[in-house]
Amino acid sequence: MAKTWQIILATVAIFAAGLVTGGATAIGVVRWYARHRMMHGGQPGQFGPHPGQGQQFGPQLMRTFAYKLDLTPDQRKKIGAIVGRASRMMHDEIGDILTPEQKVKFDELVSEQKARMQRFRLMQQQQQGMPPPPGQQ
Repeated sequence: MAKTWQIILATVAIFAAGLVTGGATAIGVVRWYARHRMMHGGQPGQFGPHPGQGQQFGPQLMRTFAYKLDLTPDQRKKIGAIVGRASRMMHDEIGDILTPEQKVKFDELVSEQKARMQRFRLMQQQQQGMPPPPGQQ
């Protein structure tokens, strides 16, 4: 009789341990998903650029250059200007190809991307304890 209760108790303990572990994992996944979703404008399933998505061309390229090339602040400023010009030129060339209806949608997408980047930068600054830029509080 004592062995039956020990087996039942062990089974319940194993079940409870699995329940706690699964719950903790689920909470972690939900937090990760929410954090990444917020960084990408709340669009479900969009955790990064997809093939052919060039909206983040400039910021991604600059981060890569700054990290891999160990750029000085002066180099970052000069290269940033070049990347900015290339990004604007790319935007203009794409706009020339699109129909008027597509261009409106394209401009909206670009505006949304800029807003997402601004929210992301603001969130990073808040996490680092930096005050937000004037007018963005």
